[in-house]
Amino acid sequence: MSRPSTQSPISSRHATILIAVLVALSTIPLPATAAEDLVTGEPEISISSPDATFEASSSQTLSLSVTNDGEIRTGGEPGYEQEVQTARNMRIEVLEDRIDAPIDVKTGSQIVSRLASGGTVPLQYQLEIGDAKPGTYRIPVKISYEHTRAITYGPYRDTERTRSQQDEIQYITITIEDKPQFSIVETDTNAVHAGDNGEFALSIKNTGTREATDTRVTLSTQTSGVYFGQGSSPSQTTSAYLSSLAPNETRRISTQVGASTDVSAGTYPIAVTAEYENVNGIPETSDRLQTGLTIKSERKFTLQGLSTTDFRVDEPEATIQGEIVNAGSGTVRNAVVQMNQKQGISITNGEAAVGDLGPGEAAPVSFTVDIPAAAEPGSQSFSFTVEYENADGDVLTTSTPIRKSLQIGPERDRFEVVGVNTSVAPGGSDTLTVDLRYTGSEPVENANAKLFTSDPLSASDDGAYLGTIEPNETVSATFQVSATGDALNKSYSSSIEVRYDEQDGDTRFSGSLSVGVPVKESSSGGIPFLPAGILAGGIVLVGGFLVYRRR
Repeated sequence: MSRPSTQSPISSRHATILIAVLVALSTIPLPATAAEDLVTGEPEISISSPDATFEASSSQTLSLSVTNDGEIRTGGEPGYEQEVQTARNMRIEVLEDRIDAPIDVKTGSQIVSRLASGGTVPLQYQLEIGDAKPGTYRIPVKISYEHTRAITYGPYRDTERTRSQQDEIQYITITIEDKPQFSIVETDTNAVHAGDNGEFALSIKNTGTREATDTRVTLSTQTSGVYFGQGSSPSQTTSAYLSSLAPNETRRISTQVGASTDVSAGTYPIAVTAEYENVNGIPETSDRLQTGLTIKSERKFTLQGLSTTDFRVDEPEATIQGEIVNAGSGTVRNAVVQMNQKQGISITNGEAAVGDLGPGEAAPVSFTVDIPAAAEPGSQSFSFTVEYENADGDVLTTSTPIRKSLQIGPERDRFEVVGVNTSVAPGGSDTLTVDLRYTGSEPVENANAKLFTSDPLSASDDGAYLGTIEPNETVSATFQVSATGDALNKSYSSSIEVRYDEQDGDTRFSGSLSVGVPVKESSSGGIPFLPAGILAGGIVLVGGFLVYRRR
């Protein structure tokens, strides 16, 4: 016999309802809280080159633009989205060993610490391109960087990051042009002195793959004081026409170049460009090439060991002697030293030709001037310039004169009285001998002395021929003089003037040379000398007395 059930009907219904509720709830979707806690993404790095056209046999710059177009795979917090798209510690390297062309990469790896999505960074790499054939070449570029691949986060958990390292190789295509290209393959020793001019020469080569026709090479300078051509018509540019220049052909170009005196010593740039026509007859201009011009210090000269002869007032043949020294760094040819004009003094020989002078060499120079009687004695400044020829045969003159101070002495006659001898007595006559010493530095010829007397002296023979006289020689001039009866026993003033011919044929006169002529008492025992009037009166008296006695 079965036992009656103890389960309550109400409890059974409740259980049924509970089960139904649970089943219903199981069919309702719950919020996806796990998806909101995860952000994933990655950078998208690309490279490009804005100008990838180059010339063979040249140094070129490869410009790269590195761009990040990041990608989000699972979105979330904006800050986390930016983080997963950012590349960090980027290293960009051009792989030289994988380039199938004679190209040397002179720039190593470059580092970009951070590149966010949407950002671009420019980079430059120096390339040396050899004799590459025209065409296109692939340049491999290795890109390495770090980034955060995923970020897990939530309100009740720590933020976690998953990081990754990325390495990839991308390629840039460059083009080597099929065109003329130019390079300077050789230059002469292009150097000039400041204040000078000379030849500027270089050799230009077509290193490209096509002939350049109707070619004009232009040289230019931006340096003030450096010019092409002559100093009288300077120009900042000059050009040479080459007609055509085939591949691998080299041509020499030369022109005149110069520098003004205010240009400092150093090397200054000269820009070179070539204008030509391409195969289609379209004018094109080459890249700018550059070479240099060396400017040396201005040529310099000095005068040393100066001495003077007869350098005094009223001296027509005053001379200056010394040595000119080439104190510069280059040889000068056919040098001539010129004495510059000076007010109040006439230059009779103001030019001294010294020929070629190497650095440090010296040569003697001599000048002659006429110092007039109106000149003032004392120290005066004289200036000299040097004229010379450079290596091209151009005649140049130093811009700055050489100044020297010279002492002009007081006037001095070339003759001086060193002795007087006579025995003239009152009322008598006698020979007067005057000894003259010549103090000049060169012999004189046809010398004549003339005597000038005054009462109570007179000269019946007042001229004396002296002939040729050597420097420091003493000669005697002889005259015939008389003294009146009333002359006293003393010296009377007279003077002598000497006329003579110099070596160059000029006739000169000495100044008035003072001579003291002594009158001496008569040494005889006869009747004393009486004045003529007294003597005549005495004769009359004596005659009258005799007549009176006879009567």
